[in-house]
Amino acid sequence: MSQTAGSYIYTGPWINWSHGLVLGSTITLSERDGGLLTAFLAIFVSAAGVAFWRLTSYALHQYRASQDPRDGLHHQQQAIFRNNGSPGGAAYQFIQLVWYWRKNAVKPLMRSLPFALLAFMNLILFGVAGIFSSEVTKAAGNETVIRSSSCGQLGLSSGLDVTKQSQAAFNSLDLNDTLSATTYSRACYSNTQNVLQCNQYAVQDLPWKVNQNASCPFSPGICLLGATAAYEMDSGLIDSHHDLGINAPQSERVQYRKVTTCSPIHTKGYATEFNDTTPTDLAYGDTFERLFYGPIVGVSNYSYAYNTHELVDNNGYYLESLESYAGAADDTWLPIPELNRTDADVSIFLLAQNSILYQEPVTDPFFAATTPYALPSVGQATNITYYQADEFVNALACTDQHQFCNPNTKECTPLTGSLLIPKEVPSLKLNNAQFTTTIRLEYSLLFLNTYASVHSRGANALRAFETVDDNTQIAILPNNQWMTEVSNWFAVSMAKLQQRVVSYATGPAWIPDGVVLSGPINDMEKRMCRNQKVRTPSGTTSFSVLGVAIILLVGALLVITNLTLDIIIGFWRKRFQKNDYKRLQWILDDKLQLQRLAYEEAGQGQWSGGTDAVPVTRMGEAFGMPHGVDPMHPRLSQAWGQTQGVTTAAPEAQGLMSQKGIAYNIQDVGTENRY
Repeated sequence: MSQTAGSYIYTGPWINWSHGLVLGSTITLSERDGGLLTAFLAIFVSAAGVAFWRLTSYALHQYRASQDPRDGLHHQQQAIFRNNGSPGGAAYQFIQLVWYWRKNAVKPLMRSLPFALLAFMNLILFGVAGIFSSEVTKAAGNETVIRSSSCGQLGLSSGLDVTKQSQAAFNSLDLNDTLSATTYSRACYSNTQNVLQCNQYAVQDLPWKVNQNASCPFSPGICLLGATAAYEMDSGLIDSHHDLGINAPQSERVQYRKVTTCSPIHTKGYATEFNDTTPTDLAYGDTFERLFYGPIVGVSNYSYAYNTHELVDNNGYYLESLESYAGAADDTWLPIPELNRTDADVSIFLLAQNSILYQEPVTDPFFAATTPYALPSVGQATNITYYQADEFVNALACTDQHQFCNPNTKECTPLTGSLLIPKEVPSLKLNNAQFTTTIRLEYSLLFLNTYASVHSRGANALRAFETVDDNTQIAILPNNQWMTEVSNWFAVSMAKLQQRVVSYATGPAWIPDGVVLSGPINDMEKRMCRNQKVRTPSGTTSFSVLGVAIILLVGALLVITNLTLDIIIGFWRKRFQKNDYKRLQWILDDKLQLQRLAYEEAGQGQWSGGTDAVPVTRMGEAFGMPHGVDPMHPRLSQAWGQTQGVTTAAPEAQGLMSQKGIAYNIQDVGTENRY
């Protein structure tokens, strides 16, 4: 009935109420856009890392700035802090300092290595943060919502518009749903699971608990195995949000529960033989076994008639099913008092094994086959013994009960039939959203009974049918095969519940003549149409809005702070003359100002903007490296040929400003003032 949910994945912002309003704020993007956002976040985090290093460098530079003389290593470290915006590049340069100053400075390793490690840690920290920025997709989870313009329930036209054709069309839709649910349950409700196929609903499966010693759900005398040997399957409370994906806050959720109890029942005492003596009947002369578990209204006073001739007609399994709804006024099957329940829907399943042969005796009560049957063996002198059914027909009956609960008040309706439960729901005092959800689920209850898992498929609903070859059962059936069968039927009903909930949001792939789509009629139903969760298929990516916002806000704060902090603090220091030398050192350690100082002290260029971000020369001025520069110790102040005869213990003592008559104050920096 539903279209492929992946076709209706909503891309845009929404709230995943599993995590609340804030943590659950989510944005789902196409695979392409999601990839772009992931890449952008990684790059943005890297940029934030650079900004963080620049702030760290500024803090360290200002902390270390001093008016006292310091050695060359100190000043080069300050220059690195001022000019190298890359933590990786800074780490490399600090390591270089260790090598080149190993003989000319005090403890260069101890003085530079911590800074190199700090820069390297910054590089690693934000590199890893960039990689893990993609984790915001995991924070959002693997869920998204689906939205369709065809949201709603399918049903038959009312009144005289219902025809045999429209009824057949509606039944075919139900059959398709059952087959789809059967396929899903086989793939996803077992130990061997198909990962791709099972990744579509809010949860993979809806588990249940079993009780193999449950009380007989009917009059004790009719249960074949006794009063306490029935098989009960209890789904427990299924949450409309967590389990079914109806996305809603805690206060708007409901819980649903289904309990199915089955047992093989006696045929002896309920079966009689009948000979067809009407010459005009096609079965004239045949013998029938009629089973009296209640009349078929308007058809017969018995439930089922089996033609014993089928035993030799080379036919396989045949499974007949009947159902009676508690409280229904127009049931087609009226169960006998021993099977009748006023608080549960009753299904009965009549199995004719016909010509099926077994290789070993079968003691299972529903498939009982211990009667030897000898067949001649081809090319052998002896016969091969097989086993055939002990009875013409075996019977099994089940009850289905449903329950709704209000998780806000912990109140629940009694377990009852699918048609009776709407009368019990008002006692739960549900709010409008809860009541709308309950109505949506109520519509599906008729399709969740055991009968609905079987009747349209007949014998194909049997797991035992899958291991039949040429009317020979090749599997060795255990003595509890009937439990395997009813468990499989229960799994189909659970899968169908998951399927129908999603089908409501996607709408049908097509609508046959005579079948109508009932869409949302109020704001609450429209909101529900927009809030059906499924697990994210390939092709989309969901992001946590909070995670993305934190990355963007923290990153932006770092970037903006990096761009403005030195300006603000510099203005404050200049305005109030608080350690203004630190501001000046920050300015003069900039690479462009260092270049200005070098050229200016060499007498090259008329410079202005000595405290600006970019110093400039006058229009048209041109200069460069002078000819004859010492290739072993390049300087801008004098040509090499002019200083060949000069000998000094410290060439730097002839500072670049000496040409202007300004003397250097060069001191021997000892260990006490090396920082």
